[in-house]
Amino acid sequence: MAIAKIKKIEIIGLEKDKEDILVLLQELGVVELINIQQEVSTAYSPGLVSADAQLLEIEEAISFFASFQERAGLLEGVIKLRPLVYERQLDEVIFRFDYQGLLNKISNLRGDLNNLLHEKERLTQERLLLMPWRKLDLTLDEIRPTENCDIFLGVLNNRHHSNLKGELEKENIKLFVEVANQDKINLYLLILYIKHDFERLQAILKNHHFNFIVLPKSELTVKDKLLDINSKSLILDDQIQDIKNKIIELSKERFKLMVIYDYLANVVRRRDTDRILTKQQFTFSLCGWIRHRDIRLLERKISSKLKDLAIFISDPQPDEDIPTALENAPAVRPFEVVTNLYGQPIQNGLDPTGFLAPFFAISFGFCVLDAGYGLILFLISLFFLKKRQISEYTKNFFRFFKYLSVATIIAGLVTGNFFGDLISRLPEPFAAIKNIQRSLTLFNPIENSLMFLGFTLTIGFVQIWTGVFIRFMRNLGRNRFAAFILDLPTLLVQTSLLMLVLIFFKFLPVSMLKYAIVSLCVSALMVIFYQIKANRQLSLKIFWSIFGIYSIITGNFLADTLSFSRIFALGLTGSLLGMAINTMLFPKGPINSFFALLAVAIAALMMFLGHILNLGICTLGAYVHTSRLQYLEFFTKFFESGGRPFRSFRKENKYTFWLKDGQEMEV
Repeated sequence: MAIAKIKKIEIIGLEKDKEDILVLLQELGVVELINIQQEVSTAYSPGLVSADAQLLEIEEAISFFASFQERAGLLEGVIKLRPLVYERQLDEVIFRFDYQGLLNKISNLRGDLNNLLHEKERLTQERLLLMPWRKLDLTLDEIRPTENCDIFLGVLNNRHHSNLKGELEKENIKLFVEVANQDKINLYLLILYIKHDFERLQAILKNHHFNFIVLPKSELTVKDKLLDINSKSLILDDQIQDIKNKIIELSKERFKLMVIYDYLANVVRRRDTDRILTKQQFTFSLCGWIRHRDIRLLERKISSKLKDLAIFISDPQPDEDIPTALENAPAVRPFEVVTNLYGQPIQNGLDPTGFLAPFFAISFGFCVLDAGYGLILFLISLFFLKKRQISEYTKNFFRFFKYLSVATIIAGLVTGNFFGDLISRLPEPFAAIKNIQRSLTLFNPIENSLMFLGFTLTIGFVQIWTGVFIRFMRNLGRNRFAAFILDLPTLLVQTSLLMLVLIFFKFLPVSMLKYAIVSLCVSALMVIFYQIKANRQLSLKIFWSIFGIYSIITGNFLADTLSFSRIFALGLTGSLLGMAINTMLFPKGPINSFFALLAVAIAALMMFLGHILNLGICTLGAYVHTSRLQYLEFFTKFFESGGRPFRSFRKENKYTFWLKDGQEMEV
C-alpha cells in the first residue's frame, strides 16, 4: 500500500556484451531506460527501416490470414486470447521457419486474388449495365452511327415520358424510338435520329432527365454477351476459390507468423535503444530507473552471466522526471485497476489503492446484492484466469472481479438474496436450504429498507471520514499549521455531527451531547481564526467564516455522505428486479404431462435469461457508480494525481505468450 522507492541505475559494459545485456534487461523487465544525452540520435539506419517494413508486412499477412479462418466464438471475440509458445517451439520457429518465403507466396496469391476479384467486379458491373437491354435483337457492334443517322441509348423515368413525347412532336424532330425494356420506374429507350438534329434532341432529352447510356462493343447480341459474362464469371469463381483454398492452406502457418512478429518486434525494441545509449569505442553505458526491491535481482542475474561490467545505483535528483510505480500486496494489487484508470499519484504522494480496496469491494457487493449473481461472476473470473491466455492487464481485471464477486456473495448471503427470492420459492423438500439461508440472513433490504439506507450512509461516512483523516495525517508531516487549521476542523465537525445523529436515535447517551457541542464550537472557532488571518476586509472575514463552516457541514458531511445512497438505490432495484423475474417465470402447479414439463423448461430458460440480463445491468451499474464514489467523493479528499507511470524495458508481445518449458500460466 505504497509507492515504490525508485532509484537511478547506470550500467557500463563492453560493446561486445551490449546485446546480451539488453536481452537480459528485456527478459527481467525491471528497468525503465532513459536518455541522458542532450540530443537523441536520429541518423538513418537501413537495418531498422528494413526491420520496421518487415514487421508491417508480417502484420498485414497475419490480418490477411485472419479473414480466411473460422470466426472466433463469442468469448474469444470479447476477450483477446493468445496462444502459448514454449521455448522449444520458439527456437524451432525462429531458426527453421522460412517466413520470408511464406510472405512472398502470400504476396503473389494476394495479388492474383485481387486481380481476379477486380475482373469479377468488372463483369458484374457490365452484367448490371447490359441486363435491362437483353431484349434488343441486335449485336452490340450494330448499335453504331451511320452516314446520316445516330443512336442514343438511355434511361427515362416513366413520369417524364408523356412530356418528352409531346415536346418532341412539337419540335418536329424526326426519330425512331424503341422501348427495349421497362420496369415500374424506368423506360429503357433506343432512339434513332438524324444527325443534324443532334444538338436540339440532346438538349430536350437532358431537360427531361434522360440518362444517356453507352454499351460496350461486341460482335454478340446483348443476350449472348450476358451468357458469355456468366460463363466467364463461373470460371473466375473457380479460380478465386482455388486461390482461397491455397490461402486457407497457408493460413495454417499464421501461428508461426505471430511468433516471428513478436520475436522481431522485441529485437527492434532492443535496437531502438541504441539512440539513447552513450557509446565509446569499446564500451557503452545506459541509464534508467529501477524499483529498490528489484536491484538485488538485477545484480544477481547480471553477475551470473556477465563479469565485465559495472552497475552504479544512486538517488534521483528532485528536478528529474521520476516515474511512479505502485507497490501493493497480492490481495490489494488487483484494485490498482481503479487507481490507474484515474491517474498515477505523484512520486512523493500517497497510493490510494490499499485504502479504497475494502470500500470498493463492500460498495460493489451491496450494489449487486445477490449471492447468486456473485457466484456467477466468481465462476466467470475463475474460468478466464485458469483456462485462457490473456494479457496481464486483463488477468488483473479478472482478479479484481474475483474479489468483487466474493464481496457480492457475502452481501447476498447476509441479506438473503440468491437470484432474488428464489430460495424462498423452492418447494418443501428444500427446507434445509431455506433454514441455512434464514440463519445467514442478518436483514432483509426490502422489508428493512431504512436499515439498509442507514447502513449505506454509514459506509459513506466512514469512507469520507477516512479520506479526510488521510489528508490530515499527510499534511501533518508537511505543514502542521495547515493540518490543524484546515483538516482537523473537518474531522471534528464530521465526528460531532455523527455523535448528534447517534444521540438523536438514542444510540448514545444524552450526556455525550456536551462533548459534541464543544467539538463543534472548537471547530467553528478554528475556521473563523483561519479566515480572519487569511482575509483583510471585515466583510470577507465574516463571509468566508460563515461559508467555511457551512461548506464543512453541507459538503463533507451531508452531500458526500448522501452520495452513497446510490448503493441503497442500486441494491434495492436489483433485488426487486430479481423478485419480479421470479414472480413472472417461476414454475407453479403440478407437472403431470409432457406439455407441463415443456412449459416448465421454457419458463426456467426464460428465468435464467432474465437473471443474466439483470446480472449484466447490476454489474455495470455497480462498477460505474462505485468507481464514481471513489473518484469524486474519496479521491478528492487526499489524492494527488499527476505522476508518470513506470514503463519498464521488457518483452512486449502482441500475438503470443512466451513461456519456459514446463512453466504454467499464473492464475
